[in-house]
Amino acid sequence: MSKRPTITDVAKLCGVTAATVSRVLNDQKKNFSTTEAVRQKIWDTARELGYVPDLSARSLSLRNTRVIGLFASPQTHVAEGINESLIEGIAETLHAGGYDVFFGLSPIRSTKNPLPFWRFDGAILMQAPKPETVTELDLRRVPYVCVNERVGRPAMYVLADDAMGMKRAISHLSQLGHKRFAYANARAAYFSHYSVNERYGTLLATVRDQAIRLVPGHDTPFHSPAEFVRAMVIEGGATAVITYDHQIAVMVLGAAYGLGLRVPQDFSMICFNDVFPVAILYPPLTAVAVAGREMGRLGADLLLNHLLSPQPHSGRDIKVAEDLIVRGSTAPPPSSVRPANSAILQSKD
Repeated sequence: MSKRPTITDVAKLCGVTAATVSRVLNDQKKNFSTTEAVRQKIWDTARELGYVPDLSARSLSLRNTRVIGLFASPQTHVAEGINESLIEGIAETLHAGGYDVFFGLSPIRSTKNPLPFWRFDGAILMQAPKPETVTELDLRRVPYVCVNERVGRPAMYVLADDAMGMKRAISHLSQLGHKRFAYANARAAYFSHYSVNERYGTLLATVRDQAIRLVPGHDTPFHSPAEFVRAMVIEGGATAVITYDHQIAVMVLGAAYGLGLRVPQDFSMICFNDVFPVAILYPPLTAVAVAGREMGRLGADLLLNHLLSPQPHSGRDIKVAEDLIVRGSTAPPPSSVRPANSAILQSKD
């Protein structure tokens, strides 16, 4: 065939009506019956022709579309951080439940058409979706669940238990004997995310309860790895560094070596997000593992349950546990900061 196959083409080859083809391919069984042989012939013919139902037409004709939308920031990188495992968990669960998934991307500055024109049954919001998207979902009364984000009025929030992760990181370093900590806070663009406040707030509360000192500067956004290492380790005397995420940790590690410092001989380091490349660096980094796949699975499962049995908006938080993966970047604190550091610093300036 030189043209795109239609439902009429399938119907003619199968000797049935277009309505029968539509009902079979959309898996409609209520008030409709046909033989298994006819159903199989329709499926086989559609597959051979390469015919699939038109999404917009299906949205108009069916009450349930069996389609779920996934929305995030227009700047989201699918393979960055926990996004890859999170999306895998979402897609696996929704596909197993008989739903198709689309990932909605729109221009950063565009406010037109914040949602696709076709209908869909529900949505999952990841990190930093556009405000217009959230507003339109509420306006259309499309049920949604937030996964690794806290926006709008969802049926449920599925969040990482960052308080648990931070406490485990501090406990590990304290058990090794560290008393003077530095914290590489999030970059300014991330400060609106719930994890920034939860990690930082837990850090402040925990160190107040223990004999731990924080080097000043922990409350400012991270911007320069070399300046951070100079201020926190060389001048501030920190023997342990916790970073908001793995990307900052990679930059700090590179800056440290550039300034003549070694991890963990001169200072230990823990990062959040046990994702590439933290396990293959030298040294491999001790990391707080955020369970992206589990969060995705749980969020998708909660949405499917809500579609089956809608409930009033609850906005309840469900926290997913975090684990600490201990590797070579943490060790007992050095007895003293190497005297060569000052000379190295002067030679670099």
